Order: sequence, then structure tokens, then C-alpha cells
Amino acid sequence: MVTERVRSERELVALRRLAEELAARRKEKAGTGHLLAAIAQAPSHASDLLRERRLDVDVLLKAARILTDDAPDAMTRAVQRAREFASRSGAREPTALHLLYALCHDKTCAAARALEQCGTDVVRLRMSAIQLASGIAPAPRVRHHQQQQLEQQQGPPVRDHEARKKPESSTRIIVAPPAPVYPPATILPPPSPRAMHINVMQPPKKKAKPQPAKRFALDGKRFKVLNQLGRNLTLAAASGELDPVVGRNEEIERTLDVLAKRQGNCPCLVGAAGVGKTSVVRGLAQRIADGEGVAGLDDRVVIEITPAALLAGTGVRGSLAERFAELRAEVASAHGRVVIFFDEIHALFGPEAGEEATTELKIALSRGDLPCIGATTVEDYRRVIDADAALSRRFSVVDVEEPSPEEAYLALESLLPALEKHHGARYAKDTLAATIQWSVRYVPSRALPDKAVGILDLAGARTRRRGEEEVSVEHVAEVVSELAHVPLERLLESDGDRMLRLEALLGERVVGHADSLSRVASVLRRNASGFRSRRPIGSFLLLGPTGVGKTETAKAIAECLFYSPDAMTRLDMSEYAEAHAIARLFGAPPGYIGHEAGGQLTEAVRRRPYQVLLLDEIEKANRDVLESFLQVLDEGRLTDGRGRTVDFTNVVVIMTSNLGADVSTDRPRGRVGFQPPRAAAATRETEHRAAIIAAARAALPPELYNRIDEVLAYTELSRDDVKEVARRMLAQLAGDLVRARGNKLDISDAAIDALLAAGGYDPELGARPMRRAIARHIEAPIAEMLLRGEIARGDVVTIDVEDGKIIVDAVTPSTATVVA
Repeated sequence: MVTERVRSERELVALRRLAEELAARRKEKAGTGHLLAAIAQAPSHASDLLRERRLDVDVLLKAARILTDDAPDAMTRAVQRAREFASRSGAREPTALHLLYALCHDKTCAAARALEQCGTDVVRLRMSAIQLASGIAPAPRVRHHQQQQLEQQQGPPVRDHEARKKPESSTRIIVAPPAPVYPPATILPPPSPRAMHINVMQPPKKKAKPQPAKRFALDGKRFKVLNQLGRNLTLAAASGELDPVVGRNEEIERTLDVLAKRQGNCPCLVGAAGVGKTSVVRGLAQRIADGEGVAGLDDRVVIEITPAALLAGTGVRGSLAERFAELRAEVASAHGRVVIFFDEIHALFGPEAGEEATTELKIALSRGDLPCIGATTVEDYRRVIDADAALSRRFSVVDVEEPSPEEAYLALESLLPALEKHHGARYAKDTLAATIQWSVRYVPSRALPDKAVGILDLAGARTRRRGEEEVSVEHVAEVVSELAHVPLERLLESDGDRMLRLEALLGERVVGHADSLSRVASVLRRNASGFRSRRPIGSFLLLGPTGVGKTETAKAIAECLFYSPDAMTRLDMSEYAEAHAIARLFGAPPGYIGHEAGGQLTEAVRRRPYQVLLLDEIEKANRDVLESFLQVLDEGRLTDGRGRTVDFTNVVVIMTSNLGADVSTDRPRGRVGFQPPRAAAATRETEHRAAIIAAARAALPPELYNRIDEVLAYTELSRDDVKEVARRMLAQLAGDLVRARGNKLDISDAAIDALLAAGGYDPELGARPMRRAIARHIEAPIAEMLLRGEIARGDVVTIDVEDGKIIVDAVTPSTATVVA
């Protein structure tokens, strides 16, 4: 399963990386035109379609130089569309053909305009690509002279003249002779010495102006405060001490543009925690150290200073102002060369820094005496910086969004050598793709690539501690299981077989209601197959009298889907009978007591995204509270009192209600004609269910009722159903007795019938009277015998009936005939 996920990403990731390398060789910004050239360069059905139209790498690269994309994320969008097309067409994984179809489909991208400029019929090319990917059209047999040369050389198909002039910066591409005919919707196989693959290696750092690292060093005597408090990122980059930064070219370019401004040249990187704001600054320092596209900024020295280091030891009044004065003097003496990077810059303006630090920093920014780069989260920027109009004017915001899974894959791949060196262990080839997929699915509260890097790092640490040499997918699964509270078995096994047996698994805990359980399983299977968009996994309204198994159904679903009956948040909706109780569910608004604590519902789902949400006795909640769940059922998300979006797409929502319970006990007296007894009973059962559902529909808000996947009416349990419930309760009691005392339990069928007669069966109360009957007639006598010492360890406890009474006795195994 994991291998298929890795293969599903390898071809698109390799093509995108190849496109970026082609653009880097020509010193151009990567776009969809370079992506089209990458498709033409890597042998596949898609490249054959392009060569059929006399479109080779040289022609497409020339077009890419002239035409650029309007949208900054055009490549990411094209890759995402390719994945969507592949999913819709039923392909197991996206290929270069789906990517070619996506590029032709978007007429606004540079690739489609380049094809039109070359005189290509884009519509026919698009149709050929999708027909070939679907296996409808035969594969083209294109073998031009250039490709035959390529196959003979078995070397890198470099046709770019600039790349020939600079072979040291080119990308090495190993290509073996492809098969004459490709199967439809194929993917690139895993790398091997004899198989066709794309192996893009990290090119050596290009240095247009090779300079010694000491060029960026600051004199220790002249810049005492800067050297004492900060870290010279530019010097570290020139010395090769920084981890490589993959992607983020757009953010780095925008930051460089702001730094080059005459006024207002203080960029502030704003983004969620973990998206890579610090990596943008490190990539900028690497650009300066390498002298790449930084004309006018090639001598800047970026110094990282943490707010904690700046504020440390300044408790005496006036000491912080003195430190700021020294810092500003040193920065001024550098004549604009020094740029300070403040991570978590909001801490310098918050109450924890004090009025002295805030005032000094505002003065320095207003005068332009302190060129700096800030980094903060969206919430902290709005709360601290954006709230002060004078302060927000000093910064130019650079948004840093969470990278796509493909971009995160490249980032992890670049960090892999450093992780392997630190932990002294190698990572299996499947770990990167599995880490990204599991982190996106099971850890939605954190952002890529930080959460994926953290999982890989922790898995490597655990592997090293155990003395093992390779970090496998199983090690990654262990870490994700602990972080997301998801059973390890769910991560490592396929859900297909389990979902097909869902009715039987639910029936192991719930007695009766076979038709209702079948409808529940149908919804869960449908949504597990991907037909649920952005809604919860399933939403159900369970109706019926007390004790028929509504809550037990919720526990059964939690155990089947999430491997634990405890993977459930239960809310008694009778506690939310007032309109103001919404604040308890979703968190108090800002300014109210308890605002920082969060809501009882939103915090539970945010901390454990995969679970069952049980809303018990839904009819007793206030109407405003019920209507607040509309967004959950329709969009699968909710915004809490702190402004955070909580994801409900991995939650099963179950609402229970006793609405219509009185209808279910009063049998309808309509005529049924001359039907047989079984047909008459079935008719009455159908009428009962319809009456229960009609009562619920009349009581609940129509907009809430209309958003529920299935409304199920549970009718009364029959005597045989309660007898089966009794057997399961006694089997559980027997298991507890064996584990706790080492005693087995022998129960006769007559004893179970006696329990039913002793108050264990009541059609109006369901199975709950049976629990009381077992506690009164079986558990209580056994407890008294244990306390009196009449039952020794290893004895068999027998339960039978004598003279109409339930008798509990204990015998030794040598004289007992045990029926477990």
C-alpha cells in the first residue's frame, strides 16, 4: 500500500524538479513552460505526443523564455489538476499524460500559450493525452533521430546550449532505452540501474562571484553587540553550515525586493507556524552568499537575533534602552550592510517586552536606523502589529503559505542527508511519501514541512536509540500513531477488506437492527471511497426508545473505524438548553472569561481529528445550538472562539434522540387486510419507523434535518434479541472474572431464561433491565461469595436454576463439567 503511494508521487515530483533545474540552468523563473519541456525530455507516452508534433526540449525552452505564467503558483496548480484528472478517470496514479492534459486544459498558463504559438492544436493534443491515459487510443511509435542518439548514448539528453557551456551546474539524468510500447496510465518504476528513471541530483552551488567566507564576517571589536547576541546567517551560508532550502523562490524574491526599496524596506514574513518562514531567510542568506540575483544586495550581512536574547539581562530600568542604542550604533556604522532578522518579532511589541523595548524599537523603525526582517504568525501579526497603524506602516508583509505535498517532498529530500548523518541511519525509500501523506491526513493542526520533518527526525531518533540501521515505514507509523492517537494497525493495513465486512463488525456489538446497520455501513463505505467532498465521514440521526442500542452503535463505529471504543467525544445536549451555551461548545469570544481555554467540542476534535462525535438527546438542545452544527455537517469545518478553523472531515457525527418513543410503544391500529402474520408484522414495523421519523422531522429544524446522511429508527428489541444481549453481557462478565480472579463461569440456558423472567426483559425499556437483573441475581451473589472466601482461585462458578430460582455455586475443576 505504501509502495503504491510512493509511486503515485514519484513521476510528478521528478518532472517538477526537472523543470526547476531546466529553469535554473537558464537563470529563469520556473513555470509551466519549463514543466512542458521536462515532459518532452523524459521518455514517456506524453513525450512521444510532443515529438509527434515536432516539439522538442529546445523549442519549448525558447518558448518558455518568452512566455511566463501570470499566476505565481501555476506549476503547483497544474500538478494538482493532474492528480484530480487521474483520480476522476479511475487511474491508480497520475502520470506525465495527466500532467500534459492539465497543462493543455488551462489556456491561461504559459505552457498552453507556448503550444499555440508553436502552431499546435491544443484541443487535439489534450484529447490524445486523455485517450492515451485511459487506454482508448493506441500508443504512438515515435523514434526521431535525436531520440535514437539519446538511446545509444544512454546519457543525459542535454540540448540547452547554455548547459553545454556550464556542465558543472547541469542536472544528471540517467535514461535507459524505454520499451517500444508503454502500457496506458503507467508510472515511472522505482530507480534501478537497468530501469528507466529520472534521478535528479543536487547540483553544486553556483557562485558567480567566488569570495572567501570571511568577506561576510563582522569585526568582533567593532560589532560587539551583534556578535554577542546574534548569529551571522550570511557567514554561515558562505561556510556551508546551513541546511539547503528547496523551493520558496517566490518568497525569497519578494523579500529581496522589499530590502532593495528606498523606504519601508523592512519585510515581515507572515504565515502559520511551521510553514518555513525561517527557511526563507536562510535561503535569502544563501542567495547573498552565492551572489545569485542580488545585485545591489550582494554585500548584505543577515544577523539573526532572537527576542529572548535581546531582552535577556535587561531587568534594570534603562538597560534595555542602552542595549538598543548600542545595537543601533553598530548597525549605523555598517552603512546599511547589516540586516537584523527578528524571529517571533511580535514578542518585541507585546506586554512581555515592556514599554521600554516597544518604544525604542518603534523609534528605530520610524527613523530607518534599524533595517530588519521580521517573522510572525497571522494571528500574532493581526493582534500586535496590524492593530497599531503607525507600526504596520513600517513593515511590508510577505505571505508565506504552506507548501504543497510535492514541494514538501522536495524539501524533505534535501534534508535527508543531514538527518541520516545525524542519526547514523539511512531512511527507506518509502518513508518520505508515507510521512507526508500521514502527516497531512492525521496531523492537520500543524503545517508542512515542519510536521513532516519532525516526524522523520523523531523516527530517526527512535531507530538510533534501538540500535537499528534503517528507518522504515513502520517506524514512521509508530510516531504518527502516537502523535495523532491513531491505532498503528489502521496506518499499516488496507481498509478495503475491513470496510467490506463492516456490517458483521458492527453486529458484533449491536444486537438486532440489521437493516439500520446495513445503511450505516453503506454510508461509511461510500465516504471511505472518496465520495464525500469536504463533509464529515458520515452523519446519522438514531431514533427510538431507550435501551435499544443507539449509543452502542456509536461505540461500535468508533471501534470499527478507529480501533477503539474510546475514540469518541460524547456530549449530553441537555446541558446546552440555553442559547449562551454555544460558548461552551466552540469557545468564548475574545474578551470573555475562558477565551484562552477553547471550546469543549472544538478542542476535542482539534486534538483528536479521527473520532466519533456523539450528540446525545439532540432534541433537548437549544435551537441556536442545533443550527450552529449546520456548517459542520455541510462544510466539515468550524471556527472556534480563537479564530482557528477546526477540521471535521475525519469525524463521524452521530445524533441520538428519543423523539417518537411514545409512537413506537403505541402500536398502530390500522387495518392490514387478509395479510399473513409475518406480512402484517412487517407492515406494522414499517409504519412504526415512519411514525418515529415523522415525529423527529417535525421537531428538528428542517435545515439541520436535511443535512443528515441517514435518519434511522430503532424499534423495540424482541425477547430473542434481549436473550442474545444477556449472553454477551455474561460472556463479558466471565472474561472479567477470569482475568481478575482466575475463575471460570458456567451458565446454563435455563439461567438466562430465568433472568428474562426476573425482570430482565421489558419491551418498553430495551436491554437496560437485563443489566440490572445480571447485577442483582449474578454479580451480587458472586461478590458475597468472594468476600466470604467461598470461591478459591481456579474454582468454577456455576449458575443454574433450582425450583425457579437462580442458584450461584462454586465447584473445583476436578469435579466440574465446565461449559465455557
